[in-house]
Amino acid sequence: AKEYTVKLVTTGTNNESMVFEPGYIKIQKGDTINFVPSDVTHNAVSFSIPEKAKSFSTPLGKDTKITFDVEGVYLYKCVPHAMLGMLGVVQVGKATNLDQAKADWDKNKATVVVNKERMGKYLSQIK
Repeated sequence: AKEYTVKLVTTGTNNESMVFEPGYIKIQKGDTINFVPSDVTHNAVSFSIPEKAKSFSTPLGKDTKITFDVEGVYLYKCVPHAMLGMLGVVQVGKATNLDQAKADWDKNKATVVVNKERMGKYLSQIK
């Protein structure tokens, strides 16, 4: 199993504000992601997960490792900055629940004020 890092940043490498870097990541079953916030205002909380998977919620401002044991697509957000488009996608192996993830995004889309297009960009990378 491998370990990956997703940074939770206020200003990203492309001068984008409130982003996960990378916003889309593909890993394999059993791999771990270390969510590393740049400051105390960021976290990562799942809002769409595959059946039988455990939801996750990292504490504000603390590096947190999450191991993904169930294949599928996970959508997550930074709770304080979700309305600013601070959203991310983890694909674990095959995208077994892609239709459900897209439906969950459609339900949450109205809560995002700016940068909504990010989620579409991330979802389009799923193969």
